[in-house]
Amino acid sequence: MLTILWLGTALAGSPVLPETAVPGPDRYIHVQAEAGARQVSVDRLWSTLALGPQMRIFQQEAVQEAARLDGEGMIAGSGRSWAETVGDIHDPARLQILFRTGLEKAMGRSDPALIAKALQFYEDGLGRRLVPLEIAARRAMLNDEVTAQAGAAFAQAVSRDDARAGQILRLIEVADLVSPNVTSGLNASVAFSDGFGATGGFDMPLPQDQMLQETWAQQDQIEAETRGWLQSFLMLTYSTLTDEEVERYIDFAASPHGRELASAMFAAYDTVFLQTSRDMGMAAGLRLQGQQL
Repeated sequence: MLTILWLGTALAGSPVLPETAVPGPDRYIHVQAEAGARQVSVDRLWSTLALGPQMRIFQQEAVQEAARLDGEGMIAGSGRSWAETVGDIHDPARLQILFRTGLEKAMGRSDPALIAKALQFYEDGLGRRLVPLEIAARRAMLNDEVTAQAGAAFAQAVSRDDARAGQILRLIEVADLVSPNVTSGLNASVAFSDGFGATGGFDMPLPQDQMLQETWAQQDQIEAETRGWLQSFLMLTYSTLTDEEVERYIDFAASPHGRELASAMFAAYDTVFLQTSRDMGMAAGLRLQGQQL
């Protein structure tokens, strides 16, 4: 499955993108329980891609990042620990509702035949082996040492001109993994800023042009971090696969059905990231006033 990485959001000076770039506050997707004709397909996708365990990993990643920021003195205000607050915002049951809400909407815009064909790939043979490998790798990379080792392994593969390094680079490109992550990171920063401002976090709002400039200034950094994380993650995830098996996965990722599934997944992740980022911004703003979300 195509994975989106967790992108932390700065707690101050997060500027705002133009209206066309990101949904405004009144258009954020809120927690809803939706039912409809596509429910069976959503259930099938949820089960096939083992998304339940992934929601728990997302929470762990968010809590770990929150604890790091708190430990570095980057969290102002008082009250319960920032890690606890972030953990509540990323409660797996809540993430499931957000994700499925976004997935329902995305499925309404998707070609059901292509989605079904993509799920068939993950329900048999090579595809069925990939999901546990990705989950195990993501869980392992909660350990910074594992992440560093995976990154070093990729760098060594590049220096030796190994075929696997080339395959990983091609997979990142054909699956278009970088651009949606960068967009998600920038939009998450906007959502955080919106929540932070809505609770009185800013002493004085920045001028629009300055906020735009500072937002886009993050793009290169986010892109570099995204590429580095993906290279490490994919190097670790597919280390037990043969080159032929990785080639088969690259073919799938580049196929119309692979791209259709990726598009739906990215849309669902965006629903999660926009809402949780805005909630963290609100929580951070309230924390400055000694209050809680």
